[in-house]
Amino acid sequence: MPLALVADDDRKVCGWLRAVLEVEGYRVIEPSDGRQTLATVQRESPDLVILDVYLDGLDTIRQLCLRQPLVKVLAISGHPIQAYDLLKIAAIFGAHSTLEQPFSVDRLLLGVRAMVGPARRHAA
Repeated sequence: MPLALVADDDRKVCGWLRAVLEVEGYRVIEPSDGRQTLATVQRESPDLVILDVYLDGLDTIRQLCLRQPLVKVLAISGHPIQAYDLLKIAAIFGAHSTLEQPFSVDRLLLGVRAMVGPARRHAA
């Protein structure tokens, strides 16, 4: 079963992402912050990391993409004023894809599948 890490300071967003990804066939881990995300990626080798750029995400994305360039990173932000700029910087730092919140299940899964393919195909 493919593994996804979901890191967001909003527990409701984490719960929603977990529910969508589990239905799609992912096992989900929710690290609490950027440092724990980096440690978990090192230990678990996930297929996907979804990271809120406002949760010390820009530095985490930069470090993650330097240390583990094969891990696919989806940067998300719902910050009402800075989302566009934060996501643009996240892409420069190496995020494979970005999404501004709110986004639909279809939009999320389209982005995830574009990066890593359908999860059910990976599960055996």
